[in-house]
Amino acid sequence: MIHTLVPLGNPGNKYANTRHNAARVLLHTIYQDVIALSSVEVFVPETFMNESGKAVSDYMRYHEGRELVVMYDDKDLAYGTFRISYDRGDGGHNGVKSIIESLGTKDFIRMRIGIGPKGMLEGAAKAPHGEEVQDYVMGHIHADEEEELRVIAPKVLAALKTIAERGYQKAMEVYN
Repeated sequence: MIHTLVPLGNPGNKYANTRHNAARVLLHTIYQDVIALSSVEVFVPETFMNESGKAVSDYMRYHEGRELVVMYDDKDLAYGTFRISYDRGDGGHNGVKSIIESLGTKDFIRMRIGIGPKGMLEGAAKAPHGEEVQDYVMGHIHADEEEELRVIAPKVLAALKTIAERGYQKAMEVYN
């Protein structure tokens, strides 16, 4: 089975290094290794995050039989962490909401990349909510945050390999 990895993000230089594009920033680190996987293909929508659904739906319609893996930022996970899930709601993420609406299903694999503020793991910080969300997720990734993405990149690659070779359930068991 071929798995289609879709890293959500916004196009253009203005958004290239923002937390909302963390999935694309992380993928850039492991891209050569990902495309070397024979059972994984990468599709990067050239639409804005909140309009990803139509592009993903169109792509999947012309590439039937593939398993969809959507990688995206999650402000409710601590920076430098990730989680794999399947068949969940959008969790307030408009890009995922757009995909669910366009596909008419929530039955796809998610790789959620944590972008939550420093200190979340220790309970010293909380995820932004309300009016704070926009400014936080659209804020630029700092050097230490970029380093944290580089640190988890090999684990994300290994999880993707596990998904492709042994299924998302096994990947969830090992990496969550």
